[in-house]
Amino acid sequence: MIKIEEARPQHVQAILELWKALMDIHKKLDADFFDATDLYIEDYSYGISETINAASDEKKVFVALHNEVVVGYVTIEVVRFSMLMYNFDPLCVIGDIMISEPYRNKGLGKIFIEEAKKIAEKQNVKKLMLNVFGKNKTSYEYFKHLGFEDMMNQMTMQVE
Repeated sequence: MIKIEEARPQHVQAILELWKALMDIHKKLDADFFDATDLYIEDYSYGISETINAASDEKKVFVALHNEVVVGYVTIEVVRFSMLMYNFDPLCVIGDIMISEPYRNKGLGKIFIEEAKKIAEKQNVKKLMLNVFGKNKTSYEYFKHLGFEDMMNQMTMQVE
């Protein structure tokens, strides 16, 4: 049975392994853009640890556990005044979401989104937001299926 809970300090190493796997997926889609991610493992570890240890109501990490082994995680943060030029409304931002391949398509992503919704509701936030790497069509289609809509699109152009 898989259970979802707030991450604890002993989960950090497993979360890092999942983050590296997520970066590997992205590297396969765009090796140049994600080339330097290996240099930031220590920084990512520090950030995850700080979030877990702070135990804030507005910033959390959740893990999916199968027999006490981390098989997925999500980072969630309420961001206030994030888009001042456009709107003052706070957003509940899903930063990273990663599930080990054998556990995908079992509803864990949807459960993680429900956790984000709970945080948003507790903080009186009306919108969830996440970023999907443009070349990651599988994730993009999945989040569209869950009800996320396009808000802004970033585009790049190679300069020779």
